[in-house]
Amino acid sequence: MNEAVRGGALIVRARLRANRMSLLAMTVLTAVMCTAQLQAFVSVFPEKATRTAILGPLVNNTALRVLYGYPYDIADPAGWVAWRTMTFAGIIMAMWAAIITTGALRGEEDAGRGELVLSGLQPRRRWFAAVLIATALQAIVIGAVSVSALAADGVSQHLITFANCVELGLQLVVPALLFAAIAALTSQLAGTVRAARLLAAGILVVAFILRAPADIGSGIPWLRWVTPLGWFELLRPPAAPSPLVLAVIAVGIVAPVVVSLPLLAMRDVGSGVLPVRDSRPARRALLGASWQAALRDEAAHLAFWLVGTAAYALLMGAMVKTALDFVRRTPVYAQFFGDKIAVDGFIAAFYSLIQLIAALLAVTLLVAARGEEASGRLEIVLAMPRSRIGWLCGRALLAVGLAMAVCVIAALAIWAGAAATGVRVGLGSLFAAAANSLPLIVVTVGVTAAVLGMAPRAVAFVYALVATVFLWDALGSALQAPNWSLQLSPFHALARVPMQDFALAPALWITAIGLGCFGAAVVAFRRRDLAMG
Repeated sequence: MNEAVRGGALIVRARLRANRMSLLAMTVLTAVMCTAQLQAFVSVFPEKATRTAILGPLVNNTALRVLYGYPYDIADPAGWVAWRTMTFAGIIMAMWAAIITTGALRGEEDAGRGELVLSGLQPRRRWFAAVLIATALQAIVIGAVSVSALAADGVSQHLITFANCVELGLQLVVPALLFAAIAALTSQLAGTVRAARLLAAGILVVAFILRAPADIGSGIPWLRWVTPLGWFELLRPPAAPSPLVLAVIAVGIVAPVVVSLPLLAMRDVGSGVLPVRDSRPARRALLGASWQAALRDEAAHLAFWLVGTAAYALLMGAMVKTALDFVRRTPVYAQFFGDKIAVDGFIAAFYSLIQLIAALLAVTLLVAARGEEASGRLEIVLAMPRSRIGWLCGRALLAVGLAMAVCVIAALAIWAGAAATGVRVGLGSLFAAAANSLPLIVVTVGVTAAVLGMAPRAVAFVYALVATVFLWDALGSALQAPNWSLQLSPFHALARVPMQDFALAPALWITAIGLGCFGAAVVAFRRRDLAMG
């Protein structure tokens, strides 16, 4: 028994070490999101007596209900944070848990390391259980830090109780636990880590689509009971969680694990339960260059990024009318803001999130380039008459182009969403906001390429770096940090187009830094040896 505990603890520690950077990034991100939203609520709605009337347009907005769920008790600070933050953060936590769980199970098998682990004294079930325990521990750490941050900020100001903080933490943690269990099941069904992740992502998308009809208008309440996202919504802070809802969530977590165990025993290492075709007709499209092959390899993931961004932007476009109604009905805001300022401010705030999405996509594409090197495929490519510099430049241009495509698609989608509600938004201002994102994308690609060239095994750390500079823009401003420190974040340094005029000087120096970093990346990558995984 002691040997089993020690063996399981060894695997848990290995997984915690492997995921330490993503754990740090997620912990900081969720804690800041929760506390920032609590403070935003108090700042925007300081008077308790008027909150219900002011929040009326938000409660009745269809787009907001689709995006964030049914607005239970949002006149209460805990209810507001649950609706405005935890619904969105819960989806992020669910996807994060699915990614790290499939990577630890299916990904280790794909890389051949799972076979090495299982060739020792570690049985399959112990490995399986240790991976799920590691994911659960990480989710609990994220939830505990967010609860502590909310308590430190809200309890002292008598905004929420500690019990409310625990309820909000539960709403944050349970999506990760459930989708870790679902990812464990998809890792048994699918034959590759990519297929396992796509299957888990598909389940999350279906869960989101099923929840929407339950929350629109008078809704279809029983639909909340057939989708995991509906279960999380039914936790309903600040009300005490229903025992029935907790029981349904517990069954939802346990059931995929129970189903996975016999599948784990019946399949071979390196293969999935679902059949995989070992042959198919030749498809020669996008095989003319290494960057084209990369585009071909990432096509499924890119579809999720582009379609997801378009859907999000479409919903946000439909919210422009709500923002205008809110300003017009609130005398203190109507006195200072006209319609144009309100719309431009809304678009500028929206594009700060789009810039974050574009930056993360650029990092993802260069992390995939590192995967090509770690797997040994790059060595085969460069054995042919291919240039190292050409390969790296192709990957960098692909990352810049696709990240900019996200910004342009978002501009078109928000215009269409606003037009559908009868609000005219100038396409010129939207495209200006998209173009203003280019310096940020260039510096993100440059820094990521520099890390890839100098310390390739640390390239995933750039995710945490992007999250940090994004959060510093909001957190530093709230803390009234010195302006020079705020300027270190390109998210802050760039002008808030279209609310502000385009600022040439910061755009030029941010672009120059990105190009300088990429030049250093080219020199380092040309000189160093290829680093396998």
